[in-house]
Amino acid sequence: MDQPDTPEHCTSLGQPPAQAFRPIIPPREPVEVPRTEPVEVLPRSPSPAPLPQDTALSPFGASLAPVLLELCDGKLANIIWFRTAWQRGGARTGYATWTDDHGTLDAVVKFPVPPKERRWLVQLSADDVTPRVFAHGSELGGYDLAWVVMERLPHGPMGTAWGAQAYELIAEAAANFYARARLIPMGDPPRPNNWAQLLKRSKQSISKDTIANSQRWRKALKAAGKQLPNWLDVWNARDTGFWCHGDLHPGNTMSRTPAPHGPAVLFDLAGVRQGHWVEDAVYLEHLYWAAPQSLHGAKPVKQIAQHLRDYGLPPGHNWPELANIYRALLAMTAPVERHAYNGSTHTAAALTALERLI
Repeated sequence: MDQPDTPEHCTSLGQPPAQAFRPIIPPREPVEVPRTEPVEVLPRSPSPAPLPQDTALSPFGASLAPVLLELCDGKLANIIWFRTAWQRGGARTGYATWTDDHGTLDAVVKFPVPPKERRWLVQLSADDVTPRVFAHGSELGGYDLAWVVMERLPHGPMGTAWGAQAYELIAEAAANFYARARLIPMGDPPRPNNWAQLLKRSKQSISKDTIANSQRWRKALKAAGKQLPNWLDVWNARDTGFWCHGDLHPGNTMSRTPAPHGPAVLFDLAGVRQGHWVEDAVYLEHLYWAAPQSLHGAKPVKQIAQHLRDYGLPPGHNWPELANIYRALLAMTAPVERHAYNGSTHTAAALTALERLI
């Protein structure tokens, strides 16, 4: 497998030893939003009811707004609801204002919120890496429905206005996230993906569907199958002592300062999971396989590795090899995942990447 253009090459395999230390947290620019402790509103119902499953019940969310205003004791006001393309049923997101001892601040109201996302927002609220949470709860109107009121970030999501600087800011924010989250206890190691089964599905997809470059795909997947056991020996021994964001890309980053400045602030934490930081970095990179010019020359894997060092976290002795292996794993499963990305364009770029890596 090709080595990336980096002075750090893998010299041995296996999982690095656990590090018993606290990460270094470099100072950032002062943040104007006060560091207030999130207010948890305790359930008022002893046994909250399950959330209604009728996805056509669109007025449901709006009907709970007066309940939320009451729960927040007059601090929440001026809610203006809006819907995003991915919201379903009674889900609601709105702009609002939040008034407390520090004054009146712009806020975002969101419900329902996945329990995992609420937990991470609250745990990292005092840091600069995620939006500040003003209030949150697990019950609304007698329903088992989590909600948050959090800081409204004024700039972003990060896009063309930031240019290449966006990826540098995202890399720094990712390293900041890993450093802060490192202090949060972990559970059992994550269950490995069944990559052999995913490879089989890719081969079946090539056989059943009309896909460009099918002969090249068959040859590349056959070669990948031969190398897969060796890849997995290394991949399954990686250090999984990181909390990964799970969906790292510019659309999930905003800023408190105008473009092209930062720092970047991460949101959409519903996919946080235990793993290796390379998973986030290569995921971000692979989104641009079909349009590498959009990265403006950025190298997310190298940039995150460097920022990890800035935060006192060693990126690992074999991170270049792990990055290449994860690139190959994502590339070989592109025929299965092609409908989730830019169709044939992304699939063709994935084939080129796989041919380079095998």
